Amino acid sequence: MDDGHRSCFFISCFSVAVVAQPVAVKAFTDKSKILLGEPFWLTLEVKTLNNAKAPAFKVDSIAHFEFLVKDSSKVLQRGDTTLYHQYFQLTSFDSGRWVIPQFTLRPFVKTSSLLIDVVFTENFDPKQPYHDVQPIKEVPFKMDADLERWWYLIAAALIVLTLIIYRLTAPRKPKPVIKPLSSETAYKRALRSLSELKAVQPDEKSFYAQLVEIFRTYILERTGISSMQQTSNNLIEKIRPLMQDEQKYESLSQVLYLCDFVKFAKYHPADSETVSAFEVVEVSVNYIEKELTRPVKGAS
Repeated sequence: MDDGHRSCFFISCFSVAVVAQPVAVKAFTDKSKILLGEPFWLTLEVKTLNNAKAPAFKVDSIAHFEFLVKDSSKVLQRGDTTLYHQYFQLTSFDSGRWVIPQFTLRPFVKTSSLLIDVVFTENFDPKQPYHDVQPIKEVPFKMDADLERWWYLIAAALIVLTLIIYRLTAPRKPKPVIKPLSSETAYKRALRSLSELKAVQPDEKSFYAQLVEIFRTYILERTGISSMQQTSNNLIEKIRPLMQDEQKYESLSQVLYLCDFVKFAKYHPADSETVSAFEVVEVSVNYIEKELTRPVKGAS
C-alpha cells in the first residue's frame, strides 16, 4: 500500500471512530440548594451523532447523598443528534456544601463536578406544612367520558341493590352502647407522664420521642384523633380545629416539627429549646383540655 492509500485509509478509520464517540457529556441538577431530606434530580447526559450507541455511566454511590430513584433513563432524538439521559433522584441528611464528583464515561471523557448546598432551614415559614418524601406518582388511568358515565350508573345501581338485599336479609342487632372517652383519665395521665418525663430526663432522642408520644396518646384518648404516620405533619393538620389560639397553635406545630428533626435528621437542639419544647406541650395539653370542657353557648 503506497503512502496516498495509507493516508486515506487512516483518515477513513479516524472518521468512523469519531462518529462512534460521544460528542459531549454533561451533568446537571434541578436544584443547587436543598433542605435536609429534600429530594432533587441529578441528570447525566451523553450526546452522540447519527444514533450512535453510547455506554451508560456507572454510578454506585455518592458521598453525603442517598439514592431515592436510580437507573431511570430516556433517549431523546433532536435531528441528527441523540441524547442519552440517566436520571437519579437524590437527597441528603448531612448539612453543608457537598461536591457531586465528576463521572467518567471513558478515559478523557468526564462530566464536570457540581456543588450542592444542604441547609437546615431557609426562609422558614412555620405556617407551611412539613412535607414528607413522596414516591413518584404515576399518571392515573382516565376512562372514556361516555363509558365512565355508564360505569358510575351501573356501580350506583349495584350499591343500591346490595344495600336493599342487606337490609332485607341482615338480622336485627341491638345498637352497641358507645361509652364516652374519659376526659379526666386522659388529661391526668398526660400530666403525670409529662411530670415523670421531666423527672427522669432521658437522653435527647428518647426525650423528644416520648414527648411527642405523650401528646399523641392524649389527643387519641381525649378526642379519638389518631395519626399513624411517623412524622407529625398529619397530626398537626388534624388538631387545627382544637386550637383557636393562633400563637399557641404555631408554637405547638414548631415543637412537633422539632421532634421530627431530632428523630430523623439527627438535629441536636440547645438546652433552652428542650425546656421550651416541654413547656409548649404542657401548655397545649392544658389549653386543649380547657377548650374541650368549656360549656357550649346556648346549651340548656
